[in-house]
Amino acid sequence: MVDSGFPTPRPDAVRQPSQSNPADETSFDRLDTLFATEGGKAMLEDLADTLRRREQWHAVFDTRIVQARLAAGLTDDVDPASLDSRQREALDAASRAAALEVGWPLLETGRVAEGWMYLRVAAEPAEVAGRLAGIAAEKLSAADREYGGADCSEAEEEHERLLGELVEVALWEGLDPALGLRLVLEHHGTCNGITAFEQSIARLPPRQQEPAAATLVRHLADELSTNLAADLAERGVPLPSDRSIEQLLEAAGGLADDPAIHVDVSHLHNVLRIARVCSDASVLRLARELASYACRLPAELCFPGDGPFAEMPRASWLFFSGCLGEHLDEAAAVFRDQAGAGGSRGASGSGPGEQLAAEYLAVMLARGGREAEAVDVVLGLPTRGPEAAELPTTGLVPPIVSLAAAAEAKAPGSLAKLRDACRARGDLVTYAQALTAGMTDGR
Repeated sequence: MVDSGFPTPRPDAVRQPSQSNPADETSFDRLDTLFATEGGKAMLEDLADTLRRREQWHAVFDTRIVQARLAAGLTDDVDPASLDSRQREALDAASRAAALEVGWPLLETGRVAEGWMYLRVAAEPAEVAGRLAGIAAEKLSAADREYGGADCSEAEEEHERLLGELVEVALWEGLDPALGLRLVLEHHGTCNGITAFEQSIARLPPRQQEPAAATLVRHLADELSTNLAADLAERGVPLPSDRSIEQLLEAAGGLADDPAIHVDVSHLHNVLRIARVCSDASVLRLARELASYACRLPAELCFPGDGPFAEMPRASWLFFSGCLGEHLDEAAAVFRDQAGAGGSRGASGSGPGEQLAAEYLAVMLARGGREAEAVDVVLGLPTRGPEAAELPTTGLVPPIVSLAAAAEAKAPGSLAKLRDACRARGDLVTYAQALTAGMTDGR
């Protein structure tokens, strides 16, 4: 394999045998006999089979590469740059097949980092991600069951190794950020989970952030609900059958003047901010419940947010409600006021705060089912050219053509309005997109 990222054998190094599968003199004698009687190809294939049975997977890979080079007539001293396209393609294919042959068994037996070293350049990431959750459930649970035995320290060490490798591959390598974050939350707590999100996931596009953000929202909502219910039970407050945060607060009379705090306030504010990328209705409802709880906190515990979320609890409650299509008139009015001129079509010169407010307004209107109004707001935003390069952006605003196409059914003329704006701005590409919106036959 040449310059494709596959691990390659080191023919100049003497390989150390596995401690669990040491090579004995009989093994070497067998290689001698096979080479003398059946030739190098048969000898190498038999060696690969032996190594597979012994689960010496790295050695299996190296053997496959030796076989591929032999089949291509290459010696170890051949300069890779001298290979022709046919030889390169043959070695690429052999390396990929070898990586899959050894990568999957390594992964499935819990040697996640070793398996990923091969699979990252040979397998589809989605397929690897699809197996990680099952491996985490099976292997981590198996390691947990060993904690009470005589080899508790060894089992704990194995558990921590596997957990660390799963988090590294799923979260930090970006293979399945939601799974990696869930493992951090379960095993290392909310604080570490939020830190991991900020350091790894927050740099991803919003759509890729959303599953992990939803995991964080669900985790904190469950933590808060559990703590709040326990507190109310101790007080003798009858608990509702629905243990949602809002129902628990209602059962307790709102707790507006109560000093009790049931979740870390900094965690609450961070999750409310992170939750803005979420669009699933069930997650938005949980986020609104978290905001409802934040609204009962004393003012001195309510940290200011960014842009239109300066009053974080109330603004968050309005935003999540609006995204659900509820209290949308009230929410839109508040965000329009924050957006100033940026909340209406034809605005220009919006500052950073107004820019963010207008974008969140557009997102809320679009999610809440008022796409035509969202189109007007987006058309009022500065174009993302050099003159707007310094303005902040949420990254959440839907593509304007998709937004106008969705609005067309409820408000005919939305696409025509977009095309008129494109003419005024000299935007040929978006104009062409607007003309072709809805086409399915490619003509």
